[in-house]
Amino acid sequence: MISVVIPTLGTREMELERLFQSLSDQTYQNFEAIVVSQDNHEKVGTLLANYSFAYEHVSLDRKGLSYSRNVGINYTKGNIVTFSDDDCWYEPHAFLEVHNFFEENASGIVCYQIYDPEKKEYYKDYPKNVQEKLKFQDLFRKSSIEIFLNLQIVNKEKVSFDEDFGLGAKYPSGEENIFLHMMHKEGYQISYVPKVVVYHGKPSMDTRLNFKAFSSKGPLFKRIFNTPVGFAMLTFLFIKKFNHLERPFPFYIASLKEMFQYKKK
Repeated sequence: MISVVIPTLGTREMELERLFQSLSDQTYQNFEAIVVSQDNHEKVGTLLANYSFAYEHVSLDRKGLSYSRNVGINYTKGNIVTFSDDDCWYEPHAFLEVHNFFEENASGIVCYQIYDPEKKEYYKDYPKNVQEKLKFQDLFRKSSIEIFLNLQIVNKEKVSFDEDFGLGAKYPSGEENIFLHMMHKEGYQISYVPKVVVYHGKPSMDTRLNFKAFSSKGPLFKRIFNTPVGFAMLTFLFIKKFNHLERPFPFYIASLKEMFQYKKK
């Protein structure tokens, strides 16, 4: 069975309905949805009641994407787990594709592709070929909603997101990168399949690299590596994305400050 962990604030009703409908339309129906609401619990419950797929509704009084995922994973019963956003939705054969992949492959984790059907653009510049075992550096280009875990291989107790990172936390991005690097260090094989399984609107580069997002990069690199390597990685990113930053040098200085102030737990 596939377990889909869905954190939500319950404020995007149309997007939630679109997501739930895409679950109903799956050709592989052996799945459950673990919907973790951080607000507007009654509204979320009312929406869920319109659908017949198996679900668990978990209500929290604390906000935070990583925190909600960490709570949600405890309610999962499936041997395959993925983490959804409430504004994404699934290709009809997505779960069948994932089920078949894990039936035929020994990877603990597989990553796929995200596509924006409105802009008719891929979420990022994806490789065209299958990669049976991703390298350490490849993991920076993965997003959480394209990741599926096989809990028959991956130890469920190891599935945890750093709650200092992710929407609603001090550092609003990078939680999936930290998680995948942790899984890589644990020795799990992480594969990539060049197929679209999930849809999501593609944000502009300026949106993805706003002040708060870029300020988080310093702590992110320090969290994964150490201060010297983190400094080098941040500087390389700054040079690479210079033209996409609204105020390049203030962004860079702020990220450096955050990196030096950040303490690993």
